[in-house]
Amino acid sequence: MATLKNLKGTKIQFIDADPVEYVGAWASGGNMASGVQNGWMSGTTHSNSIYFGGGSPDTANTQEYNGTAWTEVNNLNQARTRISGAQQGTQSATLGYGGHPTSYNGYVESWNGTNWTEVAELNTARRASNGAGTATAALCIGGHNGSNVVANNEVWNGSSWTEVNDLNTARENLQGGGSSTSSILGGGSVSPQSQAESWNGTSWTEVAEINTARAQGGGAATDNTDGIIFGGVPGGATTEIWNGSSWTEVADLSSSRDSLRGSGTSSSALAAGGAPNSNSTEEWSFPPATASALQEGDMWFNGSLKVFGKAAGIPSGTWASGGSMNTARRLTSGSGTQTSSNCISGYSPSPNTMPQVENYNGTSWTEVAEVNTARYGTSAAGADNTSSLVFGGSSPPTVAITESWNGSAWTEVGDLNEGRYYGASSGVQGSALLFSGSDGSNTANTEIWDGTSWTEVNNVNTARVGGNGGGPNSSSAIFFGGENGEAKTETWDGTSWTEVNDLNEGREFSGGSGNTTLALCFGGADPGARVASTEFWNGSSWTEINNLGTARTNLQGSSQAISGLAVAGNTGSVSALTEEFTAPTTLNSVTTS
Repeated sequence: MATLKNLKGTKIQFIDADPVEYVGAWASGGNMASGVQNGWMSGTTHSNSIYFGGGSPDTANTQEYNGTAWTEVNNLNQARTRISGAQQGTQSATLGYGGHPTSYNGYVESWNGTNWTEVAELNTARRASNGAGTATAALCIGGHNGSNVVANNEVWNGSSWTEVNDLNTARENLQGGGSSTSSILGGGSVSPQSQAESWNGTSWTEVAEINTARAQGGGAATDNTDGIIFGGVPGGATTEIWNGSSWTEVADLSSSRDSLRGSGTSSSALAAGGAPNSNSTEEWSFPPATASALQEGDMWFNGSLKVFGKAAGIPSGTWASGGSMNTARRLTSGSGTQTSSNCISGYSPSPNTMPQVENYNGTSWTEVAEVNTARYGTSAAGADNTSSLVFGGSSPPTVAITESWNGSAWTEVGDLNEGRYYGASSGVQGSALLFSGSDGSNTANTEIWDGTSWTEVNNVNTARVGGNGGGPNSSSAIFFGGENGEAKTETWDGTSWTEVNDLNEGREFSGGSGNTTLALCFGGADPGARVASTEFWNGSSWTEINNLGTARTNLQGSSQAISGLAVAGNTGSVSALTEEFTAPTTLNSVTTS
């Protein structure tokens, strides 16, 4: 009999302790003395952080954290919100600067451990800038001057401010920090952004983007090789760490919030405050670099043979209620993740076709700019709620219109070659795929979007309307279900479609999330009767798992299977429901040879 050693040429590792999951963890800390938002926090450790200012109403309060509890100390001289300061300051020496509302001011105050003293003002008065450095060597970066967002960057030498090289992209409400000579910042607004920039003491350089575009989150950093950001709009609870070359999503905050502040480092951070006037504190810890870290697919022996993987947790995943939409609808399309998603257009009894678009931040939906052409039965692609593409649909009649979303407005771009509705889709704003649907009768046509135009490529094997699917780009996709309860599943490899194993329960107008190796199919009609059943695709076959909370059809999914989203639909009437699917990471004992 073949053994693992024969097949892989190596033995299973025997260890005395299981590796740790290398995603870190947030734990509850002591509540703040008073709830606050949009203040500033300085500190290099959990037990040496100081929070000051904020609103609303605007406050001068100052609070110190000793690792367990907060204590109120002497106030700022001037109450203000959207203040920033020296991110690496301490309880014995820090700096606070800028803010409003008395004006978009340039006031700077220095803390000596007992009292605040006004010192030299900023050259550019502003609010919602970001800060870095210490009480004697600090940076004031970006912000809003009362008229516009700015890219201005100023450095403090302990007695005065000097303007130095600007950010590449003007913005306010950034996240990050570091020292006056080495910092990392990500995100920001007017609309939430994903750009990140690194400071080397002389200039800012654009680096790899954060995974979830956001503004008004918290953050901290040691320097431009080691940082952390968390929360924000629409970041919600999402946490990311920076290693000098890329951002990695790690464990979420226990509660979604924005307008919070951070201190510390990427291995030991503090998150405090948030909207609306939260007094919540959370403490972050991350495994040390010397820790033995779990990676998906790891196998080892510690008392029993074990294997680790997120996909293994999907069969035990569950659906839970999320925030309801502002406007109930069905036959929508959407894009993004569980914490950063769009719901686009759709159908309601009156006025039938809808132009409304809503953004989801992991907690609640917000109405944003409408599409230019109201329609239902559209298809969409996109990485998050700041970058989407919507195409096809019926207004009626059937249309070939494509519109692109930049986070604040919709712009018409190149039309489809064949107008259609109820098609399935995959991809992101610059690399998308549309397959099957109806142009009056079922079509098998597939089209690829390259960021500029659509090109017809090889057809699906079985033409159908009301199928669903997903995938990361135009080179990889999965397609399942369809009209009259189809159970057929096909996968796309960038060139052609291949029939693979069928769904256990054929259905049409279901929701779908994921890709060719991890996917979910949920809800829909089988045929005619609405269903709540959910199935998981592991790359080769479908398995029935926990049902949706509410049976419905004509609903919308998201881009991920491990953390899926089911939005809107038809429960007998149009729905505003949101449900979130969460799969635990698992450590399983296995039997093998």
